[in-house]
Amino acid sequence: MTATTISLKTRRIILSGYFFLTGICFSSWASRIPDIKMNMGLSDGAFGGLLFFLPIGSFLGIPISGRLTAKYGSKNIVSIAALIYPLALIFLGLSTNTTQLAICLFLFGMTGNLFNVSVNTQAASLSKHFDKSITSTFHGFWSLAGFTGGLLGGFFVANSISPLQQFLAVAFVGWVFLFFSRHYLLPGEKSAHPVSKMWNKPSPLLLQFGLVALSNMICEGMMFDWSGVYFQNVVKVSEQWRTIGYISFMACMTTGRMFADRLINYWGARKQLMLSGLVVTLGLIIAVSYPHMIISSIGFMLVGFGVSSVIPTIYGTVGRNAAPGKASIDLASVSSIGFFGFLIGPPIIGFLSQAIGLRWAFLTISLLGLSTFYQAHKLKKYL
Repeated sequence: MTATTISLKTRRIILSGYFFLTGICFSSWASRIPDIKMNMGLSDGAFGGLLFFLPIGSFLGIPISGRLTAKYGSKNIVSIAALIYPLALIFLGLSTNTTQLAICLFLFGMTGNLFNVSVNTQAASLSKHFDKSITSTFHGFWSLAGFTGGLLGGFFVANSISPLQQFLAVAFVGWVFLFFSRHYLLPGEKSAHPVSKMWNKPSPLLLQFGLVALSNMICEGMMFDWSGVYFQNVVKVSEQWRTIGYISFMACMTTGRMFADRLINYWGARKQLMLSGLVVTLGLIIAVSYPHMIISSIGFMLVGFGVSSVIPTIYGTVGRNAAPGKASIDLASVSSIGFFGFLIGPPIIGFLSQAIGLRWAFLTISLLGLSTFYQAHKLKKYL
């Protein structure tokens, strides 16, 4: 084994750590949402409106993140993002009123997008040095971080540790990791073409794929931001069990992503998408039909399995069928449409909860699973 091979494997391990870092920052916030909502005494509708600022910041950060990464290289931007994303997490814990929280959510979304764009660009650069696909492994570490963050949140809640103290601990560990690992990153390619200039209006086919991604990301956003609130207000579990729904969802989403490629190879992308949609709908129906800790946890587990393979399936299909040199452009078009799920999903749940109750809001979103099933069926020629 050559030194170069060892070096590349080390770089791969270190980069996986950066994917884990961005995931643990986000999941740490998600696991303490009920505490922050309760501490500020906000209604579901008011809190749903505040959550809107996070995806707005992320969405508006797309062209900024793309230009900065293209101009200065992914290594430099990953390093900066790994420094300021945990800092933005700390600011969330320091917020004492709705104005501060709204501003901090906006910054958290923007810095998170900077981290995501730059670390995925770094992954694309590293993957060129391997003769096999390695990208899905990185995203698996993000999901693993989400599961770990849920466990940590439950531990900190059970021990009466405040969100700010948890966020400080996560940031400190992240900064130590950055200090010792930065030099393992690839220098990163500097592009003469800003990301924003490569965006094209999606074709009708890409729009269909994007709508499937949109439905899935609404469900994901709902589970990230509202699962803890659901178990607290609807299932009415004790405080130490409040994160059990989020943990169940993240554990099964992580596990599902480990087996998604095998299932797709076994029966094809179309059947996998159709099955995923049905499993999401079934899981949410189970969770709301009988709001008991065990039953609802099983329902959330099914939702995790259902959503786990949708985005990898879509991105893989779009990438394989793209014209030469257009894969990144097509994927950008589809992911931009899908991102609106994160943009509109959590606020929609808040408004629906205010109008008809959180339980009925979750049941309404279950219809998106059927939408995924139907849209995948229509894509028979392409899947």
